[in-house]
Amino acid sequence: MDRAEYLPNAGQTYLPFRGNILVPFRPSEGPVYPDPPLPTPVLKPDFAARGIRVKEMSQHFLPGVTPEMIDWFWANMEKGYYLWAPGAHKRFNWVRSPGQYGFLNSAHMISEIHVPGGPVFGGEGVMIQRMPLCWFPFTSHMEHVILEGIFTENGQMFDCTIHMWEAAGNGSNHITAAIENTRNPQLPEFVTELQNSPPPAPRPELGNGLAHSEYEAAMWPVFLPRLYDLWKDHPDPAQNVPCDLRVRELPDGSLEYIAENGPVTP
Repeated sequence: MDRAEYLPNAGQTYLPFRGNILVPFRPSEGPVYPDPPLPTPVLKPDFAARGIRVKEMSQHFLPGVTPEMIDWFWANMEKGYYLWAPGAHKRFNWVRSPGQYGFLNSAHMISEIHVPGGPVFGGEGVMIQRMPLCWFPFTSHMEHVILEGIFTENGQMFDCTIHMWEAAGNGSNHITAAIENTRNPQLPEFVTELQNSPPPAPRPELGNGLAHSEYEAAMWPVFLPRLYDLWKDHPDPAQNVPCDLRVRELPDGSLEYIAENGPVTP
């Protein structure tokens, strides 16, 4: 293999990604849920008129996880991506890192499996791009927000994942939602590949029975407080990228980030 084709990530990334699909997921009882449940965000009428549809939505309580920890995670994902869904996450690398390009211009490449032994979501890698808040589709929001999306070759948004969170009790409340563009006629190549793949044989002894987003939410309290504590006093912003994803609402109802979250390296 040409050395330029692969940048090792502390020995944690396996290639080829499709050849490493039988690793068992970590046993988990699942995430904790807010009590009482949080209000369900409502899609803005103008987004619905543009063909945007909510595919799924869930809410969680993350004990011991502060909003600042989650902000930090999104700018430093290379430090914890494989801990976020052990056995399921197969690839992570920055395409445009937040430290070099700023948060909103950053993008990363991932591959993951949702069922042990199943097809690899993203194939050899799908690029996830951070999206501006003009894409935020709901009539209500929490104090911290991130949007990440997949775009097709025609430049249109295929789907987008929204995370929102804020402090609650001894942790944070969190909502995640997935939206899709029903008017984009083009599918990403990896989606077409998944549709044409045979269904995986059931391997219940390798799984934990959780949906992928629930698995990730269950793992945040397990690893993030300890990981954040290890890095919180590290003095080099190029290696420990600061991030503040608090938002404020403008008079027209749109959102903007309070902080710039620009590049920190030359």
